[in-house]
Amino acid sequence: MKSKGFLAILTAIVMMISLVGCGVEAPGGTTAPDTPSSTGGTSSEDPSSLKGTTIRVYTHMGNRVLGEEKKDEQGNTYRDVENTAFLKYLAEDFTAETGINVELNVVTNEEELRPLFQVKDDSVDVFTCPNWSLDEWKAYCEPYCTVDEGVEQYGEYAKAMPGVDGVIYSIMPGRAYNQAVVYNEEVIKAAGYNEIPATLDEFNKMCEKIKSIGITPISLHRVENWPLATVQDFAGYVAGNANVFAECLKTENPFSEIAPFGKTIKIYTQWKADGFFEPEVYTDFGVAMDSVAYGRAAMMLFGSWVVPQIQGRVPDGKDPSIIKFAPAPDFGKGRYVLAAPADNWSISKFSKNKEAARMFIEYIAKDAQFIADSGFIANKKGVEPIVPELYAIIDDLVASGDCNVLLQPANDENTVANQKVLEEAGLWADYKYVGLLFDSLDVTKPDDWTAYNKQVEIQNKAYAEYKNELGLEWVD
Repeated sequence: MKSKGFLAILTAIVMMISLVGCGVEAPGGTTAPDTPSSTGGTSSEDPSSLKGTTIRVYTHMGNRVLGEEKKDEQGNTYRDVENTAFLKYLAEDFTAETGINVELNVVTNEEELRPLFQVKDDSVDVFTCPNWSLDEWKAYCEPYCTVDEGVEQYGEYAKAMPGVDGVIYSIMPGRAYNQAVVYNEEVIKAAGYNEIPATLDEFNKMCEKIKSIGITPISLHRVENWPLATVQDFAGYVAGNANVFAECLKTENPFSEIAPFGKTIKIYTQWKADGFFEPEVYTDFGVAMDSVAYGRAAMMLFGSWVVPQIQGRVPDGKDPSIIKFAPAPDFGKGRYVLAAPADNWSISKFSKNKEAARMFIEYIAKDAQFIADSGFIANKKGVEPIVPELYAIIDDLVASGDCNVLLQPANDENTVANQKVLEEAGLWADYKYVGLLFDSLDVTKPDDWTAYNKQVEIQNKAYAEYKNELGLEWVD
């Protein structure tokens, strides 16, 4: 694989120097323990004293514990534990080396953990669910390190890790190309294309051709709102600027078509009007992934983490490599891909085993193969990265200059302020700022945008009202 171009560009972005430890003063005056790091950091306890400790790890990435879902020759679904339960085997290795036991638990999302944290339950030690608000990160997670210490260890990517007031609450040991086009190569070839088109106009023509041969162009899984979160990153591709979410603060009308955010939501909704998404709502995200694996749909617009899951679902007799990953088309400002920190690992604030929990996360951060098997690239100082083959197409386009890298922006005061406005306006929770607009279009009347335009007005008015009431403006 050609990885030199990719690594050269990201090396220019990511300048990492040695970090001795990640002890930080937590809000409220308590101090988090020092991080036992690969560079010789100290521990507040003798690691040998932790032998026999049991830590409970909760993850939403169940495929890494239970194995990828695959189909046998009879079409029955099974879990490939032997080849794809990467976290299970890593935990076993960790226990063998440290004597610390790891109990792995699979959860679907944050809703299963939130009630435990709200009553300060100590049954969770480590968890991976990434979709907390900034206030919830601070309330439920043990401080991991300061942002400055994180930058020393993980480069500029640390600035995009979940953090509040200069403190990182969830460490992300990998990095990835994120939010691009995950597609079934056989489907697009059947429609007469060998690759994902470079322009929006050609992309739309390809979707029309795919639709004409009886295949769904884009699998969305609209039964939940979170798949629409990709709009937030695609807006950066539309504007050629990764900071467009926070820059909603610069306008009173962020949901209008003339604004990058509103323009992106309108593009997604136009795809809905054109029939590019599934005609019937998929009941489960696994079913949505199956649709791409089996060629009933051509693609999904998602991050790299989806690729190995769909590859694992390809039916018996098919080569999993038919599932590929490519940049989104050029929306008018150039062709881009987002480079982002990947794979959230957090320590519960209420854990009684924080030192052992931290050792486990640091163990993960040093395992380049586990991180690559999970679909990411190891990013910690001193760890030799392994670049997964799934990035080959993007890597080549970046190396040739045909695709530009955007670094995921930090959660700075503008990001927090924009979130506060959306919260007060009743638009933040469950991505309502996208979902309400997307759902306002009646697919039985694809040319009638009356309800959509009315919803734009409602959301713009609410945004402007609460932005003014809170007294929040863009800060340079």
